[in-house]
Amino acid sequence: MEIMIALVIVIGATAVILNLSRFAERSPFSVSELKYINTQSKYQALLFGVAMLVLLAIYFMKGANLSVFLTPGNIAAPAKEVSWLGISEGESWRSLGASLSIFITLATSTFVYLQFRKSGGIFKQLVPYLPWVLLFSLTNSFSEEVVYRLGVIVPLVGAVDTDYIFLISAVAFGAPHLRGMPNGIVGALMAGLLGWLLAKSVIETSGMFWAWTIHFLQDIVIFSAFVMAAANE
Repeated sequence: MEIMIALVIVIGATAVILNLSRFAERSPFSVSELKYINTQSKYQALLFGVAMLVLLAIYFMKGANLSVFLTPGNIAAPAKEVSWLGISEGESWRSLGASLSIFITLATSTFVYLQFRKSGGIFKQLVPYLPWVLLFSLTNSFSEEVVYRLGVIVPLVGAVDTDYIFLISAVAFGAPHLRGMPNGIVGALMAGLLGWLLAKSVIETSGMFWAWTIHFLQDIVIFSAFVMAAANE
């Protein structure tokens, strides 16, 4: 039953999220001379609203679980071994999280560069829009962590084996990236692996610090590329 409820919440939220852009594009509200900033600001406001609805739903389902995971958690908690990723049993999430932040961001940067290398954007064009990039990265990473991590973990933890929770979070996060960024099959697989790791971090640290931090860094890279491309049009 818990799995079905979690799937309904996450799939329902995803269906709404995939259609938010068309509503954002139709709204006449304007905050910048750059069209991308205008559209993204409206999209992020709508996405945050979806995240709040998910939080409300899981609060009524498992309020006690939500109060545990909607915190930074123990950022130095011991990790469980994942030999194929080189994660040792008992390794501190303080060092593991820092290492993952660096390596995952480098991987994302490489993929995004290959996607946007022909756009002709330069860093100088990004500078005036950096506050927007940081704001979008904060809101997007938080909202997606609420939907794809807490929306899965809070209803299921204690009722379903954690390996299944990691897998569900990975698939739920990876599938929409077939048409997101990073996109395509490779992008979806990258996002799926990231979703698996972030779900692992949330459960093992009993909090969102590393998941939100790592996700935030990836979004800085992605939004920066989009803004530079838009500014060069």
